[in-house]
Amino acid sequence: MIVYLDSSVLARAYLADEDGHEDAVTLLEDPEIAAVTGIWTRIEVSGALVRAARVGRIDAQRLLAMLDGDLSADGPVSTLAIAQEKVEESALRLVRQHALRAMDAWHLAVAQLTVPPLAEPGEQIGFASRDAGQAAVAERLGFVGV
Repeated sequence: MIVYLDSSVLARAYLADEDGHEDAVTLLEDPEIAAVTGIWTRIEVSGALVRAARVGRIDAQRLLAMLDGDLSADGPVSTLAIAQEKVEESALRLVRQHALRAMDAWHLAVAQLTVPPLAEPGEQIGFASRDAGQAAVAERLGFVGV
């Protein structure tokens, strides 16, 4: 199964004091799941980690290094990119149809445009998010909630 990880899930893999931390770690470690995410996820998760460090919750340098390793070419999470204009067109449509926040729509647009062509015939595609609205739209788009 291929699962697109929204930044809300990936960030929790590094923030042990967050609800959903164990679930995020389990998802990353599952050998049956090919985890993917968009190229902007590194920026979003880095921001979350730096903000957590500023209030003394974590050691940012160590966790940023882990994030970079996880998103590297040989890491457990593959990063997906697609032409910006295609993502913007799709994300705009999702915002207007579903009243999503911009980055939630961006993640769904990237997932919708890139994940289905990666799947083998009959293989399920999943979308992992901590946001109920985003997850509901993902399911309407054909993704299985993870």
